[in-house]
Amino acid sequence: MFDLLLLLQLLLALASARPGRGPVNLSTQLLQRHGAKRVNFSFENRVEGLFYTELDSSLRDLLLQIRNCTQQSVLSQFDWIRACNLEAGRMQQPVLASARFPCDLQIGARSAVPPTHIAKLRPGDIDIVATCGDSANSGTGILGLGELDAYVEYRGFAYTGGGFETWRTALTLPNILKLYNPQLHGFAVGHSLGADVNVSRFNLAEPLLSIQDLPFQAHVLIERMRRDPLVNLREHWKLLSIQVGANDLCSELCSWPDPEAFLRMLAHQLRDTFRILKRHVPRLLINFIVLPDIDELLSLLAKVPAKCAERVPYFCSCHNKYEQQVFYKAAKRLLDLQLSIAALPEFRSDDFAIVSHGILRNMSSFWSQNGDMDVRFFARDCVHYSQLGHAVLAKVLWNNMLEPTEHYLDETWRQPFKHFLCPNAKRPYLRTVGDKF
Repeated sequence: MFDLLLLLQLLLALASARPGRGPVNLSTQLLQRHGAKRVNFSFENRVEGLFYTELDSSLRDLLLQIRNCTQQSVLSQFDWIRACNLEAGRMQQPVLASARFPCDLQIGARSAVPPTHIAKLRPGDIDIVATCGDSANSGTGILGLGELDAYVEYRGFAYTGGGFETWRTALTLPNILKLYNPQLHGFAVGHSLGADVNVSRFNLAEPLLSIQDLPFQAHVLIERMRRDPLVNLREHWKLLSIQVGANDLCSELCSWPDPEAFLRMLAHQLRDTFRILKRHVPRLLINFIVLPDIDELLSLLAKVPAKCAERVPYFCSCHNKYEQQVFYKAAKRLLDLQLSIAALPEFRSDDFAIVSHGILRNMSSFWSQNGDMDVRFFARDCVHYSQLGHAVLAKVLWNNMLEPTEHYLDETWRQPFKHFLCPNAKRPYLRTVGDKF
């Protein structure tokens, strides 16, 4: 019934829309400026380089209008959708106004003088937050109730880049950092598409994005920061969270005739991304959240409920192809490839560091209950995390930014405010060394 009502609303919205020139296609301009080549659309993969097709210049605005109509139609019923998810256990329970935040905010508060070395960075010293990556951090489907709203982006709830409401109703990394620095800027202030700069701000995550798209996303982030009057690019300390790779493992890798060429391309694009950021964004700490090993991913897929198992071939078309050794071995190498690039000495300086986080390891056990996937932590589309899942991930990422943590497999660990770490007098600084794998 909800899908039918949403479809009717969408048709009415599109019927009433007036044709026009639309906004200037800034994405095409940016692609051209940074050397991307225009090619004719084809389903064939290209091994090296950055390309765009006529679809970007001719259909982008129309697709954005259609997606935005769906987005706004769903959000008009936000309170009801929220109530449904809360009743289903897919949202964190609101924290009472009388309850205090778990940490002493004076420890880890803003330094009297902004640090000049990244190793002396406290939570309160972060001025700007940003997010790059795929649908896991665009908030896709977090509160989805049916098929038509499964791709609505609840960006303000995304655990790395959402700042909608407060930690009491939506635990996210920005909502934690806001307590240490009320002037924090860059998080998504609501639920919107990434193209809506006023709402998405520096949460640039996009559905279907893969590692090869990261250089372009880095350029977009730099452009947005340069245009924003609230950003002092030279003086402000910035925290960028990057999570990407699911689409590479689930749809890209197995479509290449030569998996080794695919890995070489990814290595080039990832290294290029970090070089672009280091060259143009001073005072930057990067949270690089890597996907688990392919064996862990396959283990998780094996535990999904029956209704989700039917969808596996659609959202992870490579699933069955990992029975072939050529693809399996390439997938096994992908994690080490990412970690080795992030750990290169060239990406370490007084004002730049990449911290690799393995918070998604042990996923099949972490999200399981009695051997089956616990649906509370996943959206109804079986692919994306629910708001409760995002809240728990925010807690785990925050913990891991303070010190390397292990995943406890009891029920309390799966609650947003249990096993919650805080800066202390001995360790008031954010960690700048990556996890050991």
